[in-house]
Amino acid sequence: MSDMLIRTLMERLEELINAQYKIAGLMLSHETKGLDFSVSTALDVLYINLEMLDLTSDIIGMMSSVSDEYIKKYAINLGAEALSWSGFMLTHIEKSSPIFIEYIEVENEPVTSRIKNLAYLLENLGSKLDPFSFEEIIRTIDMVSKAIKYQVYMAKKSYETME
Repeated sequence: MSDMLIRTLMERLEELINAQYKIAGLMLSHETKGLDFSVSTALDVLYINLEMLDLTSDIIGMMSSVSDEYIKKYAINLGAEALSWSGFMLTHIEKSSPIFIEYIEVENEPVTSRIKNLAYLLENLGSKLDPFSFEEIIRTIDMVSKAIKYQVYMAKKSYETME
């Protein structure tokens, strides 16, 4: 049962990674003249990244109950890729974003650095991670996600009061 659930979550994470890939392609194709996103598009990208963070946390949280070693390795690699994309995209949408991503910190470290460090950890340690390491990664991803969600919530409230 848990193998089926993790596969479903991984499929959704793959869809979100593909969306990030397309957005990055759009950004790179307009690199010479610059591509400014609208605030609503930047929010959409933020929501995609938040969902990716939450899915990555859920998938890593299920690792102990997954029996198939291939699924475990693939899930870890997919999680590392999702975190890498999040670190990349959050940095590149900041000028269009209604929140100041560079000033969001988790445990005295910028969220983008935290995300990149988590991606590095997953990528390099992979399935050698012990359950305590997985718990620490999940805890950190959840803190990053909550910090960004709070900033997005505050930005939305600010926009609502301006209307």
